[in-house]
Amino acid sequence: MAFFNDYVTIKKLSDKEVLKQSYGYNHKEKVENKNISIYSADFDIYEEAEEVKQLEYNGNIDLAKAAIKHLDISGGLEVITRSNAPAGSGLGTSASMGVALIGALSAFTGLTSLPYEIAEKASLIERQELNILGGKQDHYASALGGINFMEFMGEDVKVSKIQISNDIIFELEKNLVLCYTGKSRLSGDIHAKVKEAYEKEDPKTRQALRNLRAIASEMKYILLKEDLTNFGKLLNEN
Repeated sequence: MAFFNDYVTIKKLSDKEVLKQSYGYNHKEKVENKNISIYSADFDIYEEAEEVKQLEYNGNIDLAKAAIKHLDISGGLEVITRSNAPAGSGLGTSASMGVALIGALSAFTGLTSLPYEIAEKASLIERQELNILGGKQDHYASALGGINFMEFMGEDVKVSKIQISNDIIFELEKNLVLCYTGKSRLSGDIHAKVKEAYEKEDPKTRQALRNLRAIASEMKYILLKEDLTNFGKLLNEN
């Protein structure tokens, strides 16, 4: 569930002047600026490279680096990222930031992308480029917004928007409270443990996953019936 906003600011860098020599004379000449500068306002981390191929994954702002490389941007830009939710809070912060980065960088390059395409690209750079274990649900939630019922069949994703009245939305907003525990965790570590237990055919893990799927299906019908009492009970059970 994405309850927050991530912000990405992109600025085109101006051409830079270099000193060149011809016919025995020095002169200044403007050339394309291929520098890449990335700043994370949340962690106060700044990285810079003279060109894209010099960007290295080192645990600092890797998501932004992967997004730039995936979209094959030649350089000449400054990227600033900021989130209003703490990292590792369990709210899909990395997925939301990935969606924001892909969306902003696509707009910067003039590429028009549908929300589901942005979600797929954001998921791809996490799972394949950065080898972070996880699913696609947070990326789709961030890219599409609203209340949706999602079904995952391998790499295929089917999303159905749940239409509920404004009265129910207002009632949900009035009764849901988001609290920060002060604790953080790496979702990839949790996913690795679940995946390992599932592959070992651990009965508790497999039953828990079946229960989660059943609760999601039941929650869809409960919401459509606007039964918030049982909706709350399903949240607790989940």
